[in-house]
Amino acid sequence: MNLQKSEQAIVNGIYAGAAWLILDFGLLLQQHGQEALAVLAARPQMMAGAIIAIACIAGLFFKSRLAAIALFLVFLLPLVLRLIQGAFPPAMFMLLFLMLLYFFLAAVIGTFSYHRLKVSGGKNGESA
Repeated sequence: MNLQKSEQAIVNGIYAGAAWLILDFGLLLQQHGQEALAVLAARPQMMAGAIIAIACIAGLFFKSRLAAIALFLVFLLPLVLRLIQGAFPPAMFMLLFLMLLYFFLAAVIGTFSYHRLKVSGGKNGESA
């Protein structure tokens, strides 16, 4: 993966994270209507998840490897736990999940590749 592709993978991860947050908030609004903010206030774990996701998306702007891994895990772990408990989601949900998971994984690979290429590019520039 070259530097341009790494940066594009990171940007795609940012877009996927934003889409995930918008979709989650839209589903919350659909289920609870005008009481959506009250539901968020009553369930601090939901608010904490949203804040962590927003912080990770902000970290991706700075090409943070930790933020990319955290966003990937915050997205993946709830579904894995649901699958272990035997609650299988509908096919369309799984399709969307796999699509977003691809972009989050690409962002993780992109951040590591970006930093590896930046370090190797810096060493080549100093020796010349």
